[in-house]
Amino acid sequence: MIKIVKDKVIYYVLTLIFIAILFSIAAYTKRTNFILFITQYAVLFGIFWMVLAKNSSIKQILIVGLLARVTLLFISPELSNDFYRFIWDGELLLQGTNPYQYTPNELISYGAFLSNDYYLSLYHGMGELSQANYSCYPVLNQFFFAIAALFSDNLSINLVVLKLIIILGDLGVFFFGIKILKILGQAQNKIAWYFVNPFILLEFSGNLHFEGVMLCFILGFIYYILKNNWIIAGLFLGLAIHIKLIPLLFIPFVYKKLKWRNSVGFTAVVILVVLLFAGILLDAQNIGHFLSSLQLYFKSFQFNASVFAWVNLAYSEYIGWDTTQIVGPLLSKIAIGGILLLGLLKADKKPNDFIIAILFALTIYYVFATTVHPWYISLVLTFSMFTNYKFGVLWSALVMFSYLAYAHADFSENILLNSLLYLALFIYIGIEIKNNSSKKDIKIQWKDFMGISTKD
Repeated sequence: MIKIVKDKVIYYVLTLIFIAILFSIAAYTKRTNFILFITQYAVLFGIFWMVLAKNSSIKQILIVGLLARVTLLFISPELSNDFYRFIWDGELLLQGTNPYQYTPNELISYGAFLSNDYYLSLYHGMGELSQANYSCYPVLNQFFFAIAALFSDNLSINLVVLKLIIILGDLGVFFFGIKILKILGQAQNKIAWYFVNPFILLEFSGNLHFEGVMLCFILGFIYYILKNNWIIAGLFLGLAIHIKLIPLLFIPFVYKKLKWRNSVGFTAVVILVVLLFAGILLDAQNIGHFLSSLQLYFKSFQFNASVFAWVNLAYSEYIGWDTTQIVGPLLSKIAIGGILLLGLLKADKKPNDFIIAILFALTIYYVFATTVHPWYISLVLTFSMFTNYKFGVLWSALVMFSYLAYAHADFSENILLNSLLYLALFIYIGIEIKNNSSKKDIKIQWKDFMGISTKD
């Protein structure tokens, strides 16, 4: 009895320390102070993995997760300035101006914008890169931004509304995540990997990245695929695509899961949802604007890359110029080829084979990507939650070291540190693949690829 009471006291004390450090990072830690940030994050992650993820009931996970999110509700993001563009786009939509029609630089010279202190604060807050480019956020995102801008011209209020939307998305992940874990016969408290992970808390409720809302729709899609309801699954995937485009990668694996007849209907539903939303704001000209901003991602941006960073380091010195515009698109094609091959080779004999295939498709994509912002890894983390693979959890810890770049005025990266971290990650992934594979599995996958029938 005494031991039980003692364990509970330790649990609650560590939970309070967790909440306090989370608040400290969000409210006081500048992204330029990397040593303080990473030290605090290491303590947070240790408490998360050793205590919250392993010793919490479903109810405790929900309560601690909500308490953490409420703690962050009224704090302005310190690690990202993307929210200025979110509110800017939302304000445009409320005014009847298409957010894909003009760049902020084109609009700011107009009298209505130049004379408005609120618009000026949004413009200056978003940074030069965002000022010079068209919006790259899909249509459903724009409506969420407009909802946030609807209530006030007070940035603090707008941010609270955005955070409430993201919290609702996280609750959707919690709801669908538990249902999926139950279908797969896995421990439902694995939802802690997402719901009380400091990585998720800081990047979504802290920094206002909308991957959490996208993941709500993605898990709705996964749940209904597992329930063989391809119509609702298609609806959810279409909505997810209009938050971020990355869910398009899942489609090859859906075809294998649903077989030919249902796949046609599923595709029709996805296309219908995507076109319905796109038709609201994206005419021929604005699609061009939207795609031009996306193209920058592949040809101009580079951050926290692995394979690309090594190739760029080797060949940019030899050739004499930055190889991003050549190597970036090439590596993207290699990644897509690898994902399609995975879709052909990966057997689909058990319910979570479909999820494992998507997990490794995402891993391939980000390994070859030119830009890997920390919040991108939320997808890998979430899909790993439904499998025996834990490398998504490890990646959610290591990826925060990328904030070291913000400690430098020129945002320069430490290639040596990045390389060591990625090598450690790749070694761990290799070990997990070895531990979760067998020669029998490989034979089944090969026979499946060759069209040879196999028995379960």
